[in-house]
Amino acid sequence: MDHRMPLSATTTRPLPNQRAVSGSALYFSKPATRPALPSHLSSVRSASHSAVVDLTEEGAVPTRRNYGPSVGKKEQLVQSPSVIAVDDDEEEEERPAKRLKVNGKLRGSSSQAGFDNGMAYVKVPGERLPGLPKPHVVNTKAAPVRDRQHDGESAGRKMNGLEAPAIATQLPPPKNVADFHPWTGHHPEDVLNENVVKMGYSDKPPNSIQTECNSAKPSIWPNLSTKNSAGLQMLGYLFTQVMEKRQTLGKCTAPSTFKPPPRVTVTDTKREAWLRDLANPDVPLRKQSRTIPHGIRGKLLMDQCLSKDIPLQRAVWLAKCVGANELRAFRRKGINGLAAATGESKWVREWTVNVEQFLEGVIASCGEQQWQAKMDYAVKLAVAFYTEQLLDKDHYLDWIVSSFRETSNERLPVWIVVLQAYWKDIVQFVQRGRKLGLAILDHLQVLSDDPYGVNTVLSGRLQKLVAVLAVTSRGCLVIPGTWEKYNHVLEPAALASVNESLRGVAQSLSTRNKRLVDPIRRTPLNTRSPKLRLYDMLDTAGLNIDHVALSTSCLVTISNVAELIPALLDWASSPYRQGLARLYLAARIVSTLRSEDHDTDSVILSYISQISKRPALQHDNIYRLIAELVRNDALLVGPYLRWLVSSGALHDKSSSQIARNMLAAIPGDSLPSHVEGLRRTLLSRMDYADEVELLAAPIRKAFDLAWDEGGEDQIASLFTDTSLAVKILVADHARTVLSRMNSIDLGQFQLLRSVLEAAGDLAAVADLSKAALLSDDAAVLATVADTITWHADVLAAMGRLSSMTESILDRYRVLRSQQPLDRTFILALMRFASLLCQQEPSEALLRSDLLICEQLNIAAVCSPASDNLISMQATSLESEQDIDAVFASGNTMDDQLLQRVLMRVLQRTGRQNPKLLAQSSKVCEWLAQLRVVGGNSFDELVGAYIRSAFATSPDALKPAEAIIALVTSGCISLADVINVVNSSSEGYALSLALQLLLGSMATSTGSTLAEQCRYRAIQRLHCIQDAEHVVPLLMAACELPDLDITTEALLDLIMFYTTTQTEVVRYTFRGAYHAKPPTPKAVELARALVARGLDPTDSGDLDMHRMVTVANPLSVRFCAGALTYLARDSRTAADTRDELVKGLIIEAIQSGNDVWPQLLGTTVNNTTKRALHSWAQNRVLFGTTKATAGHDTAAMGLVERYLDVMDLTYHSFSAEDDTHILALLNDKLRGVEQRLGGKTEDSLVDDGYPVWRELNVLLHICCLHVRPSTTPTEVNMQARATLFMSLCAMLSQPRVLVDLGLADYIFDLASTLGDSLSETTVARVAQMFKPTDPRFQSLFGQLPNTSPDAWLALASQASSNPQGRGTAQQRALAKHAAGSSGSATPAARPGIVGASTFISGQPQQRPWSQNAANRAPTELMKTTTFTLKRWEVMPDAAPMLGENDTSLSLGLFGARKV
Repeated sequence: MDHRMPLSATTTRPLPNQRAVSGSALYFSKPATRPALPSHLSSVRSASHSAVVDLTEEGAVPTRRNYGPSVGKKEQLVQSPSVIAVDDDEEEEERPAKRLKVNGKLRGSSSQAGFDNGMAYVKVPGERLPGLPKPHVVNTKAAPVRDRQHDGESAGRKMNGLEAPAIATQLPPPKNVADFHPWTGHHPEDVLNENVVKMGYSDKPPNSIQTECNSAKPSIWPNLSTKNSAGLQMLGYLFTQVMEKRQTLGKCTAPSTFKPPPRVTVTDTKREAWLRDLANPDVPLRKQSRTIPHGIRGKLLMDQCLSKDIPLQRAVWLAKCVGANELRAFRRKGINGLAAATGESKWVREWTVNVEQFLEGVIASCGEQQWQAKMDYAVKLAVAFYTEQLLDKDHYLDWIVSSFRETSNERLPVWIVVLQAYWKDIVQFVQRGRKLGLAILDHLQVLSDDPYGVNTVLSGRLQKLVAVLAVTSRGCLVIPGTWEKYNHVLEPAALASVNESLRGVAQSLSTRNKRLVDPIRRTPLNTRSPKLRLYDMLDTAGLNIDHVALSTSCLVTISNVAELIPALLDWASSPYRQGLARLYLAARIVSTLRSEDHDTDSVILSYISQISKRPALQHDNIYRLIAELVRNDALLVGPYLRWLVSSGALHDKSSSQIARNMLAAIPGDSLPSHVEGLRRTLLSRMDYADEVELLAAPIRKAFDLAWDEGGEDQIASLFTDTSLAVKILVADHARTVLSRMNSIDLGQFQLLRSVLEAAGDLAAVADLSKAALLSDDAAVLATVADTITWHADVLAAMGRLSSMTESILDRYRVLRSQQPLDRTFILALMRFASLLCQQEPSEALLRSDLLICEQLNIAAVCSPASDNLISMQATSLESEQDIDAVFASGNTMDDQLLQRVLMRVLQRTGRQNPKLLAQSSKVCEWLAQLRVVGGNSFDELVGAYIRSAFATSPDALKPAEAIIALVTSGCISLADVINVVNSSSEGYALSLALQLLLGSMATSTGSTLAEQCRYRAIQRLHCIQDAEHVVPLLMAACELPDLDITTEALLDLIMFYTTTQTEVVRYTFRGAYHAKPPTPKAVELARALVARGLDPTDSGDLDMHRMVTVANPLSVRFCAGALTYLARDSRTAADTRDELVKGLIIEAIQSGNDVWPQLLGTTVNNTTKRALHSWAQNRVLFGTTKATAGHDTAAMGLVERYLDVMDLTYHSFSAEDDTHILALLNDKLRGVEQRLGGKTEDSLVDDGYPVWRELNVLLHICCLHVRPSTTPTEVNMQARATLFMSLCAMLSQPRVLVDLGLADYIFDLASTLGDSLSETTVARVAQMFKPTDPRFQSLFGQLPNTSPDAWLALASQASSNPQGRGTAQQRALAKHAAGSSGSATPAARPGIVGASTFISGQPQQRPWSQNAANRAPTELMKTTTFTLKRWEVMPDAAPMLGENDTSLSLGLFGARKV
């Protein structure tokens, strides 16, 4: 029975039997009084105590007919449909009771035996337990006796004595009362005799219970077990009659006759009185249902309910009454059919908008008086309307999601609460769920940008919502369109912060999104082979290198050490890279790998044994790299020497020279004595040691002479055209000299540095710089700082840059308090600190000290004693003595004299022969003094000179040497000079700027070694930090006709920018040659860069075919640039060039060249890309490689390359109509579906090509076409709908569902494709599939035939002639029943059979067969859809009142659907 309270007032009048059309009634109960609204939304509570809150469960699941919020005690909604919340547990839970403390210990602790914590100490009301006997003293630690007596109740039930209690069951006389016998001692039941003890006492006669005690089997079994007995048929007939009767009585045979309460027009006063009565629970609802006042509708209805505080159940009843009258108005107007349905839908849509406006208005009043209570009521009322299906579900849920997305951070918590009430229904449809997921991610990203962390709690709530979506509705977070924007929120580390178990979920999400995104986002930049990724990582290592992390990244890129080590050695020794830093970086990485127990020695020795196969230009770098490995104890030389002896390589002409150079390059001081002895023995047998000693002797002698006498000869020039073995021998000698020194002055430092740099031993230069840091001379330390700046990349590769940086800065901090500030030292440190990104505090200190130093210099110059020399004029400035006299005679000059002196000083640049080991030259000293004396006038004169130098042709004055002197002395920065050049387009200015940027110009001027080192440091710093201006200048300078593009310095600079500043170079050259063909000079430069890595003896022409052949991961940038120029050569027709380029790219693809994507991205125009896309598409779809792809690994890789070609060229094809491709994909998928539907496993293989591989290839192609078309047409949309249906059909295959990853892949494609289709198209496709499948429900949403009441039907009698009417199945059943009847005779009334006839077991007629024959034509029923009108599901207005005045659900009686 239904235990719910009636809606009407309490009464005892009986109620006649009623039967409602619907099985469910208004589910709200009537409270005794109307309490105040709760202080919070009780229907939104925390769903779990775990870190990941399952927002999709609500505890007890309501029945389908009562699926909605229920009203419990105090009229609170105790259950809401899919109510979900992520409130923190501690906010809602009560504080646990403290444990009782006895004698300093906590009760319930492990030390207190006999006491249990938990529920044992909870006070439970009830009866008092009887007291225990007290033979001894009670333990004082025992728990106190708890009072279990109810408040206001007695301890026991009141005794009735000999009178029967009032609640006893009354019986007719003579018993009067059932089972009531007061004990008197004389009742037969109280007499214990043998019979009573054995059989028990009964007040019935002895023979009356005999039948009840015996079994019924003897009476029934003969009729069931006898052969040809009609017992079983009779029993089945009885059961059939019962079921037919039940089915007949359970059918709806007439439409609903419900009529809502009528509406009447009343005054405003009566309307208000009626509403107040409705809000009063004591006023019976029966009274209110007689008439309803007009004028209460729409948003006004809800506002009145809110202001009058009308109970929720009555508010819903009022809304139903008003809505039912409004909807019936359409039918009263004579509108039927489609027009009536459209009008009703429009009215429901308007009602839904009113509900939305009402809820939005309440939320907008946040902060006003009693807002929380109003919010509580409004949310519950909206939830009740939604649960009763009184709203347009799609429109309402879309509004919830859009409002949540557009709300501000201040109202976001409120919308989170509202959102959770409809969570399940929102995420059930994946299209709407994705919008919700994007809204949550958008809010989370906005909150994460808050620098103050104010919204940390709110961000945590949103992260929980994201976690819930990831676990329960993962498809809602498959967002290929915005994956790049939000992938940082969904990455494994982010979700693992919510719960560690979500790491696998995040990985699955990443995989599903990347499967859809990667084919569209693929470009030549992100389609790179492992070697390309390795080389890019090494080229852009920078100055802050973590060698352990870099080694780990290299292993991640290429996991096989046997492939990684040769790749590192090739990169370090390649002619397509410049500088020596790569040698030391590769050696350090190999050393790190060797320390991690990787077998690097055998791989290196195998590489050395095949060194003759490498170009000869690589050999010297390989020798240096091997020497550095030996010096770092990262390579064993003994096995290599044994291999030389055993293999006979020393006697082979092709390998003997390589072996000699390798042995000579290995440092002997780093080898054990016996290995060093073997090395010397092998060198002596080849007569190579004496030859090297003979060549190195003059250089060592010159060095020793300069060291002892302070000579000024250019020792570095002696290293020209010397072999590597000679350089290594001289460098070892310099190392020996360095090891014997205790202190170093400026001359010694510069001499050692020049020798070691010329020998190429930069590791010794690092040791020299470290030793010089102990000096107190500011000039030495300034030169050390410039040396570190010049070789910063090498020191970083060695791992010594950080330590030397700290050492020199610490040294400066010490000396600045002990010595006067030195401007040269400060400027050197500022250049050095600006190169590093982590020295901002040091830069601030240096800038402050430089300002102080400038002020001190100005104060020293401007002394009062020289004020009388203002009018002094210099008559002659031809000699150095005259210039010195000007500076010695006074310190104040007018602008005219300042200009004369400046020009005389600049004219003397390049004419001097200063001491190379001196601190500075005379020119730089004069310029420094002029800068102090001249001030702003001097800066203006220098700027004017620079502009005039780049604007005019060269004369007697050498502008390059003068500008270098100005830059070196600190009078102007090199960046200001280059900016002047960029503003001018003169050829001479470009040529002069190119000379200033090349490193060779620093040594050609009359400057000291310290000044040359300073200018090289300035050059390096400017080239690194100002690439955006230098690269365009280089590009413009390379167009000069008289430029020698084969200069090593020029090629090195271009190669440096190409490998380290790739984006700048690509952007600059693309903008320069986008609209015009490249000049012959540019093509020549590109060929020169490519030819740098070829054998000098190779005289082949560098045409396009040769460029593709030469291209490899190291040379691809230069080959691609050359191909770009050659492909745009105006001397060849455009069609011919395109066909040639297409053929070359196809050849590279089929040959397995690793760099074909890079060639495709830089050398191919859109026309050729479309041609390549069609070629690859045909190769894949028409199965030209199917016959071999099942067994040949190379052919499988070829198919993958075809797919990569389609991905890379898709953007050139995306704007065209793809209808024919969609149709072709649809046909292919149907063929795969038929093979998957086969009954044998042989159907899954076609000519050796597994169906799974073909399916994955087709799905990959589908990824390129599931996006909305840019030019949608009707034919295209039809093709998309057909493809959508094919994907859904594939999703219904059982063999596909076994592979969850494949099923998710198809589901994601179908859902993405469904986003571009209209709702009508999706609904039409949905009719072909099972609506109960969760995947299809997620794809199609809630369809009309999937509603909970869709099974209801209206039954009516069709016709007595089964052949004439009814379905084919009904006619067949009737014909079968008539044919099996035999000779039909009238039968007895169905369902009435005598019991004696069944039990007797005599043969009887079989009336059920004749009855079936007679009944078949008359019992054919016609069924039509019975639409349950939700607005009319309310209690009937019966005239009689009673306690059972409500409709009952048939579910209470265990009724089932028939």
